[in-house]
Amino acid sequence: MKLAETSVRRPVTVLMLVFIVIILGFVSFTKIPLDLMPDFELPIAVVSTTYSGAGPQEIENLITKPIEQAMATVSNLDSLTSVSSEGSSIVLVTFNFGTDMDQASLDMREKLDLVKSYLPEDASDPMVFKMDMNAMPILMLAVSSKDMSLSELQTLVEDKIQPRLERTEGVASVSVTGGTEQVIEIRTKSEALAGYGINVAYLQGILAAENLSLPGGTVRKGSQELAVKTNGEFDTVEEIRQLIIPLPTGATIQLQDLADVELIEAEQKTISKVNGDLGIAISIQKQSGSNTVRVSEAVLAEIEKIKKDLPQVEINVIQDSAEYIKDSLKQVAEHGLTGALLAIIVLYIFLRNIRTTLIIATSIPISIIATFCLLYFSNITLNLMTLGGLMLGIGRLVDDSVVVLENIYRFRQQGYSRLEAAVKGCSEVIVAVMAATFTTIAVFIPIVFVQGLTSTIFRQFALTIAFSLCASLLVSVTLVPMLSSKL
Repeated sequence: MKLAETSVRRPVTVLMLVFIVIILGFVSFTKIPLDLMPDFELPIAVVSTTYSGAGPQEIENLITKPIEQAMATVSNLDSLTSVSSEGSSIVLVTFNFGTDMDQASLDMREKLDLVKSYLPEDASDPMVFKMDMNAMPILMLAVSSKDMSLSELQTLVEDKIQPRLERTEGVASVSVTGGTEQVIEIRTKSEALAGYGINVAYLQGILAAENLSLPGGTVRKGSQELAVKTNGEFDTVEEIRQLIIPLPTGATIQLQDLADVELIEAEQKTISKVNGDLGIAISIQKQSGSNTVRVSEAVLAEIEKIKKDLPQVEINVIQDSAEYIKDSLKQVAEHGLTGALLAIIVLYIFLRNIRTTLIIATSIPISIIATFCLLYFSNITLNLMTLGGLMLGIGRLVDDSVVVLENIYRFRQQGYSRLEAAVKGCSEVIVAVMAATFTTIAVFIPIVFVQGLTSTIFRQFALTIAFSLCASLLVSVTLVPMLSSKL
């Protein structure tokens, strides 16, 4: 065929095209995102509502059933499941695969707005959130300090460390747990309250009214219009102690005469320990669609900068999902390289010709490099599924080249010149080679069109095999006959 003849007659053109593919392949390989599994979205959303003090029966009748009736009208609905427990209602909404979950969540909120007025007044507003695999933290950090108390450490983490991590590219949220805060504790004296004829609710109202900052309108100064704010919030504990409390008799008294006011550490509800000592735990979640490895590397780089700016704190990485991903991909790549070397050794054992083996061995890396180009331009990540497909295709990559080379060798034994043998040998079997390759591709391609979670997970696996086999076919009918005509 013309393709084989052109490849043999124009060896420099073929070599230039091969070099272009190699350069593009290496560039694509450095830019392909690394991830553990293909990015997929679960078609599941949850509606959560709380109603303190209500039993399961009241929750089901007053909250769960109205929400279920509203959710039943959402389009692309597959199934509804609900759990009513004491003080809580959870409705699990499952959609058909392929549903746009952003639009589905918006439809759910619109339906919920129609039934909010029928829910109890004391119940919280129903919250809608999607089941997202990205909701799991990709990094867990532990912060500790020998020179600071736990409350001081938490303040430092919230003011200095958390904002810097949140500004890192690809980070969605940063959660801080395990610390404690300083709060103002007011312990009233029951005898004093009874003697002055006031109660705790009266004190609470005065405290709430006094601890307010309100807008005070605007003031004109020349051509400028300035906003005025009345600052009425407490700044120190002593201000709270000296707060004037009006009495029913018309007299006044200070709050410290009615209660003990102290600055204490709040009750610790979560405990985080670093090497046996109390510390602060930081959980970092990545943005949906961002790459886990790149986000982790950016966060770790920012942590190194924070360590230099805040030498008084110690930051340890407890869990890093990127390390597990890189280790898993590294093992798969090493096994694939071993398989490719074994394939070359087996070829040499049967062919017993070093130059023939080198021609076929050349097709393996070039086919893999070309596959990286196709993966990059198809927006496919390098994960366990794509690497698995690539490793599975390695054994098949040499088949086309072996068939072409063996036929070229047959024509050479019949007395044809190197150029004639390369052209005739490749042209005679090119249809058979194409048929064998496309037959193998036809086995995997239907996975791309299957609906459901299976297609979501194995789609990239099937596409990778198809890409690698197409690259192998192209190499076998261009590069192999060209090299055979020279070697």
